[in-house]
Amino acid sequence: MTKLNKLFLSLFVLAGLAGSAIAQTALTQTTLSAAVTDPKATAIVVASATGINAPSVTLGNPATILVVDDEAMAVNSVSGTTIFVTRGYDGTKAVNHVSGSIVTVGTPSQFTEYDPDGSCTAGATVKPYINLRTGRNWLCDATTGVWLPVLSTGSITPAASSAAIQTAGQAFTLNGVISGEPLVVINQPAPTSLCPLVAARATAANQVTLYFTTLTAAACTPAAGTYMFEVPRLTIGGAGAP
Repeated sequence: MTKLNKLFLSLFVLAGLAGSAIAQTALTQTTLSAAVTDPKATAIVVASATGINAPSVTLGNPATILVVDDEAMAVNSVSGTTIFVTRGYDGTKAVNHVSGSIVTVGTPSQFTEYDPDGSCTAGATVKPYINLRTGRNWLCDATTGVWLPVLSTGSITPAASSAAIQTAGQAFTLNGVISGEPLVVINQPAPTSLCPLVAARATAANQVTLYFTTLTAAACTPAAGTYMFEVPRLTIGGAGAP
């Protein structure tokens, strides 16, 4: 093999590795196992510490950022499911959080301080893409290549239906939604074949009710995961307008 061919092969391999490094990644999510009742508290307890890493001793920079409600926290150390953190990271405000709050886990590079603009490639970003300064969530539309401001339930686990052949609603937190406004489901976990999502309504401030229909003679459990919604109000006057 000539030196030139070897060079082209090396560049091809490196390009492939770079492409795999930026493949679309769904950020890990867990929940708080205990309420955080003091803005100065530096230890929180989570249901799962998967993906939560302490910083490198040699580099000293945060390896993991946690986002709870609109507060970002830098992870300092990990002891089981107890996480020691720096509160109010990157200019966010340290506030109290209730038990069960969604905790989004990622590396510093997987978050942003700016609202995205222009076109996007779905395979080259994380979802959701979170602006730490505003708390806004964004999703790249794979069809149009356009950034969509979205509201997210975080990772939720709907309950099994209580009876067969029925449609039942279950309420979940959806921060930022206004009661009665229209919602468009733009991302959801693969639906359970016999227990699909059939409707979503903003039934109260910061609350969405998801309606699942049981299509079998026995009760079934809807799909667990993250449900994301586009709200027409957010795109008026420009993407992400409040």
